[in-house]
Amino acid sequence: MQFAAATVSPRIWGHSVGNIEFERTFAAFENAITSASLKAVARHWREIFHGNQLPSWNDIRPSAIKSYLSIIWCYDYDPVTDDFIGRLAGREITGISSKPFKGTRLSELRPDDKYPRSLIRARRVVQEPALYRGQGLVYKTAESFGLGERVVMPLRREGNCPAAIFGATEYRSVTGWENPNPQGEEEQWFSLAGSVPAFPS
Repeated sequence: MQFAAATVSPRIWGHSVGNIEFERTFAAFENAITSASLKAVARHWREIFHGNQLPSWNDIRPSAIKSYLSIIWCYDYDPVTDDFIGRLAGREITGISSKPFKGTRLSELRPDDKYPRSLIRARRVVQEPALYRGQGLVYKTAESFGLGERVVMPLRREGNCPAAIFGATEYRSVTGWENPNPQGEEEQWFSLAGSVPAFPS
């Protein structure tokens, strides 16, 4: 008599290796964040993460993060055009651009010189997937720029809700004469590859 080989996930003290790696990665991500508001948003994302499955847009509970809704934003990923489309943003984010956030493509919202890097960053968050923290120059317009910190987290596709990036940005606006040579954004990446399912091809 032959028995089929069983597929067993490696486990340590009752926890899968993938879950342990996820917790380790998220802890490093949370510890890197300096803003208390951004930490709270990141913790909410962690709270709606179940098993080894990324949260979706439907899992987000606005009432749990109501104090931070003004700094939150979300872009849906459009695989047909390989671009991201604004879904929702708080007043601190929509006030940066003269264009409406909802329904507008990232390629239209970001300046031409900033869009390529913004797209690469957004793709990596969704497709790797990965957690992202940036600090420094978080936005720039002709009149001013914003110095601060941002976090970006992946959302999985579920039903009619596409895969997306969910983030929050805390900043202070600065005029050119106050700081004529603003530096770029320092990037920190925390890969979730191997601890959650990969983005479907």
